[in-house]
Amino acid sequence: MQPQAPPFAAMLRAAVIPMVCAAPVIVLGFWITRQTRGGLAAVLGVSIAVAFFASGLYVMKRVTTANPLSVLAGALAVYLGQVIFLGIVILMLSGAAWLDGPAFGLSVLAVALVWQLSQVVAFMRLRTPVYDHPSDVPSDESEPSAESEPPGEAAGAPAQERLS
Repeated sequence: MQPQAPPFAAMLRAAVIPMVCAAPVIVLGFWITRQTRGGLAAVLGVSIAVAFFASGLYVMKRVTTANPLSVLAGALAVYLGQVIFLGIVILMLSGAAWLDGPAFGLSVLAVALVWQLSQVVAFMRLRTPVYDHPSDVPSDESEPSAESEPPGEAAGAPAQERLS
């Protein structure tokens, strides 16, 4: 049996389709309720959040093709990089008078919810096995061997000899 490919490409594809549907709804909702300033803030929030989540999946796809021992370290590095990226964005935009903060924050939150939900659904539909499939066992191993008996007991010895 061939090893199963990492699920990141399928999860990325599954998250992009709902985002293409949700992004215009999010932006239009803030454009109507908070005027142009809110709509532009929502566009920026959606763009940053999509770039944030897509880049994490892309990098994880690359990391998992490396040495299996380095996957955990790579995942932690990706997470740390994403946290640093968001911290820099928040620091840069925290004092911006031109930005509608609630529209920006809520649009990022909406994208995060849609993205995470679609990733979870995609991962559950992948049917990733949680165990290794047994290798093909030859049919002649169905008989018990002498190695499987307790020590000191011969395979053909009568029961009385075993007891004494």
